[in-house]
Amino acid sequence: MKKPHLEIKTRYIHAGLAKKIIHKGTVIGVVTTKTISEPAKKLFDNADIAWAENIPESAFMPSELEE
Repeated sequence: MKKPHLEIKTRYIHAGLAKKIIHKGTVIGVVTTKTISEPAKKLFDNADIAWAENIPESAFMPSELEE
C-alpha cells in the first residue's frame, strides 16, 4: 500500500497535470516553484489536496553558501 505523500514540482501545473496527480490517489499536497492554473487549483481543492505555488527552489535545496 502506498503512503500519502507530497508532490514537489519545478514547473507550471495545468489542469491536465493536476488530474494526473490526483489520479495517483496518494497525494496530500502539491508544492511548485512555478504557478498553478486556476482550474488546477479548483481540482486540487475539490480533491482535498493542499497546494502552494511560487515557492523558491532554495526552500528545498540547501545553498552551497550555507555549507
